[in-house]
Amino acid sequence: MPDEASGGSPQAPPLWHEFAWMLAFVAGAMVLRSPGLLYSVLNYDESMYLLMGSELARGHLPYTTVCDLKPFGLFALATPFTMTPYDPVILSRIGASVTVGLTAWMLSRIAALLFDDANRAIGVAAGVGYIVFSLATGGMAFQGELFHNACAVLALLLVLRSARRRMPPDLATMAAAGLILGVGIQIKQSVLFDMLAFLAGYFILTVPHWRDLGAHVRASLRPLALLGAMSLVPTVLVVLLYVVLGHWDAWFAGNIQAHRVFYGGERGIEWDAMLRAIAEQTPLWVAALLGCVLVRWLAGAGVERRSVAFLAVWWAAVMLCQMFLRIGSDHYLIQFLPPLSLLAGLAIGRGLLASVRGRRAKGAALAVLAGLTVFAVAKEPLMHSIYIVRDRLAGDRWAGDTPRRVAADVKPMLRDGDSLYVVGFQPAIYFLTGAEIPTRFAFTGMPNFHAPGRDGCPWVEPAVEMRRILDSRPRFIVVEDGVFYRELGGDVREMLDAGLAAGYRKVKSYDQHFVHHLYPFERFVMNGGAPVDLYEALDPEEQPQSGTGGIGEAG
Repeated sequence: MPDEASGGSPQAPPLWHEFAWMLAFVAGAMVLRSPGLLYSVLNYDESMYLLMGSELARGHLPYTTVCDLKPFGLFALATPFTMTPYDPVILSRIGASVTVGLTAWMLSRIAALLFDDANRAIGVAAGVGYIVFSLATGGMAFQGELFHNACAVLALLLVLRSARRRMPPDLATMAAAGLILGVGIQIKQSVLFDMLAFLAGYFILTVPHWRDLGAHVRASLRPLALLGAMSLVPTVLVVLLYVVLGHWDAWFAGNIQAHRVFYGGERGIEWDAMLRAIAEQTPLWVAALLGCVLVRWLAGAGVERRSVAFLAVWWAAVMLCQMFLRIGSDHYLIQFLPPLSLLAGLAIGRGLLASVRGRRAKGAALAVLAGLTVFAVAKEPLMHSIYIVRDRLAGDRWAGDTPRRVAADVKPMLRDGDSLYVVGFQPAIYFLTGAEIPTRFAFTGMPNFHAPGRDGCPWVEPAVEMRRILDSRPRFIVVEDGVFYRELGGDVREMLDAGLAAGYRKVKSYDQHFVHHLYPFERFVMNGGAPVDLYEALDPEEQPQSGTGGIGEAG
């Protein structure tokens, strides 16, 4: 991309200056996202990432011991957090916050390549917007979207920087960008839609005139082909790993067959769920829309307007991704944040901060705007945190966090070889306790009732699996008092209830903290505080009416 693409070629700032900005974004992300450190479970998907990561750390390839349908790279990303003596949940949330901060900094640098942003107003507004809205739509958890966003944004930054120096971009940069995007695919395949937008954006931003398109395509074929080829390398390596180790069938079940079931069928687009999630991002969408509508006044002529067109295409590609996924899960919408943040940054930087004189005044205005937005976006988790921190400082160490409360009671009681079975959406209890897992279907404790094969491993009749689990006599059984237990098939639920009545005592009940109803920490998914009942197996010589021993009295 030529120098005029950003309205000029400002002198590069010193490295220490850029490093300071990067640290500031990371620090800001860690502070604003710190409430996420309070809970072991914000989204039950992240529990599976850490559980599978802990299995990988023990030498078990994903899909071979525990079922799931996420890509290999997401579990590999979680693995290092499970290999240290420190709390993997805390470490993973810190890792997610650092990634958000680095992505925000990269967006600020992309803004300088797309627009004339010598005073960094657009870039800083875009980066702050990304951090603030990572607090919404389930973004405080260790979500795959946060990491594949980072891969997409890094690849885009590398290509834009190279295109600014020369066209077509140098092959080494294109190879590196392709490899980074390939890693993103192995984190979540949704990055393919970002790649589609980048391909369109490459020509939107770099073709001087449309009559030159044919010659430009021919000149760009080699670097684009190299990028595409390199993006396949991580996936090819993962497939080869499974083939060489004799687990191709497990990889196929988790990455091909499960996705056919999960995204197949007659299910329509969940518009209501998607619109409710979009509502959490409303201020960002409004600002981005204004950036597009007012482009004539906000952006300079020529390439800056092309930059806005590229960002609009990027947004459209992500929307196309949502149409393909159809589910409308809140955390899927995190993928919108990079293009929306850049468009909102243009609207704020040029439409608001441009009229404020002086760097300090601009900074103060942006800080006030960010503070108001934080409260609007994250009022409930912030207020929730105040109540929970108060109770924990008062001596209730794991107030509000059911999986940690269960683990604190069970872990000291475990003996070598003891297994624990969790019914419901709290697989975090498995890696928090370190107990043996009596089923491959750890996500909920049962094979999927409505979509056989959706779990990522060969399907088993639920009643058969329940009988096998009960016959294995896990020492502890945890039953979440929630929708999953209530919607168990009649025969399966009766089998579970009968097994608990005949061979187990209920030793403790864990109620839900009142603040979960007063200020829900997460609007859509928050199983860290769900109530559960804990059961312990009776000794063979014990009678069912004996209520002594174990962890404590039922309560």
